[in-house]
Order: sequence, then C-alpha cells, then structure tokens
Amino acid sequence: MERGLRRPHYVWGAVQALNLAKVLGIPKVSFIEFGVAGGNGLTALESIAEALGPEFGVDIEIHGFDAVGGMPKAKDYRDLPNLWREGFYPMDPAKLEQKLKVAKLHLGLVEETVPEFLRTRPAPVAFVAFDLCFYSSTVKALRTFEGDTSLLLPRVHCFFRNILGPTLGDFNGERLAISEFNLSHETRKLSKIYGMEYFLRLKTARWVDQYYMAYIFDHPLYGQYDGLIQQAALDLST
Repeated sequence: MERGLRRPHYVWGAVQALNLAKVLGIPKVSFIEFGVAGGNGLTALESIAEALGPEFGVDIEIHGFDAVGGMPKAKDYRDLPNLWREGFYPMDPAKLEQKLKVAKLHLGLVEETVPEFLRTRPAPVAFVAFDLCFYSSTVKALRTFEGDTSLLLPRVHCFFRNILGPTLGDFNGERLAISEFNLSHETRKLSKIYGMEYFLRLKTARWVDQYYMAYIFDHPLYGQYDGLIQQAALDLST
C-alpha cells in the first residue's frame, strides 16, 4: 500500500477500480469527484492516479464536478437545509487550476454537466466520490450510471460522504437519492458494500461504512470472471 497518499477512503476505492480494470483488460478508466470545492480531494485523486496507474498498467482520467458558486439553494426538506445553506463550499476555479496537473473540471449544475460529460465519451467510469450533500444534486449526479455500458466498468466503487450522522437518514439526502435510483432502474443498481470493517479490520474507520457499489448488470463484461480474491482488497491496517 502506498503510505504517502492522502485520503485512504479514496485510495481503497481506486485500488479496487484499477484491479478490476486490469483483470478485465480495460486500459483506461475515469475517476470522478462530485463536489470539488477547494480541490483537496481532486488533488488527492491526482496523486493516487500518479502512484497507482503505472503499478496497475492502467491510464486514468480524473474529472471534478462543481457548481463554482457554492451550493445552490435547497429545494425542500430532502436537501437537508437544516445542515447546509446556499453558498456553502464555494470554488475559486482560477486558483484551483493552478494546483491541478491533469484533472479536468466540469463547472456548472450537474443536471447540465453530467449529460455533456457522457456525450464526450470519457474512459469508462471506475470510481466515484459523491460529496454534493443535497438529495437533488445527488439525483442528477447518479445519472452518470445511465450512460452506455462502454462508459462504465461493470461494477463501480462509490464513496458517499454524506450518509452518516444525525438527521441523515433513508428519507433525505444521498440515501434517498440512492433508493429512488434503484426503484427506477431495472439493470442498474447501487448497494452498500457489506462487511468491509471485518475484511479490512478497520472497525474504527468511518469510511468503511460509506462505500457502495454500482452494479451495471447489462454490461457485456458483467459476468466475466474477474479473479478477485480477499487479498486484492488490500488490508489497510497493515
């Protein structure tokens, strides 16, 4: 494990994504962060890609999505206005661009930037970090998984930052967006990855309870044997 890399919760998802891409013979993938703000997560993804891409022999595109002016106005209770307000987490695009090496920014509301992103036919999406806070914004971001199968890995590791904590429940925020996505899609589903705290022996790390997997059941490679074994998950506690 690369000990110098920031954000172990991003590193783990990236490792799993690259392992799957390598086994399936996919030479290039995309990593996405929804909700960039100051850019700490996006620059961490750049470092992760720089370190792990050559190790796995997989090229990596990095894409960051942000509304620039901060969070939009909450639409209703499902957006948890008791926790977040319009204008929270603004971005300075010019300042951030100076920090970035390879990441591409997609600026604007996700209902506009996600469809445009898919139209550009990026490398298959392999890892996604969701940090949009709002239910309404997450609903739009999840449309990424409505893309053609050529734009997705058959299984995509997803980190959801805002699913744990007081007032975050099944009927608001990211969890509600996930539930509604599952109800409205027959062959594309998201499910929590169960038992990670036991496999990784990291029961005190909150992020192990924030991981989901997007299943693209209609992907032509979905049923291909991927050879994944427990060791491939990498024990971050060692």
